[in-house]
Amino acid sequence: MNRRTTLEISVFVLLVAAGALARISFRELPNFAPIAAMALFAGYFFRSQLVALLVPLTAMTLSDTVIGGYEWQMMIVVYGMLALPVAFRAVLRKYLRIEQGRVSQSLAAVLGLLCCSVASSLLFFLATNFAWWPWTAMYEHNLAGLLHCYQQGIPFFRYTLAGDLFFAVALFGTYTLAVNLGWIAGLRRIELMPQTAA
Repeated sequence: MNRRTTLEISVFVLLVAAGALARISFRELPNFAPIAAMALFAGYFFRSQLVALLVPLTAMTLSDTVIGGYEWQMMIVVYGMLALPVAFRAVLRKYLRIEQGRVSQSLAAVLGLLCCSVASSLLFFLATNFAWWPWTAMYEHNLAGLLHCYQQGIPFFRYTLAGDLFFAVALFGTYTLAVNLGWIAGLRRIELMPQTAA
């Protein structure tokens, strides 16, 4: 087993364990969780897109065994939207060249990460509220009811946005520090690009 594969297995286990534990620990704060940020990081870091997708999905599955599930239709939407940030891998790889030591020199890199994180939060908010609206009797099934559903979801969106931004900065910041300080021995010499799509 080569060094890159060993590193990826270690990071996978660490991300899943930390993500599930953090989601369980912060369950009193609705939607304040590291899962979408982990999906962003996994998309950037792992060579395989399939492995990257398994990170948020596995962390969600493990933590839901403790927290509890809900309607399977909503779980599909939630899981899908929390895995979606993996799709931003091309944008992040274009601007975040952490292994080449360029991230600290580029405002575009920081803005790219923040924009991807905010986009993840916004898409999650829009999709999950749209999916919840027809399933509940809380709102009328017309445009006014949909808008009311989104309005009621704004407090949850604040937690989602705060969690996604906090954990994205923490994950990518820690990784950048680890690379630049040499905590991950020889990582700069490990070829990360190009990486396979699956």
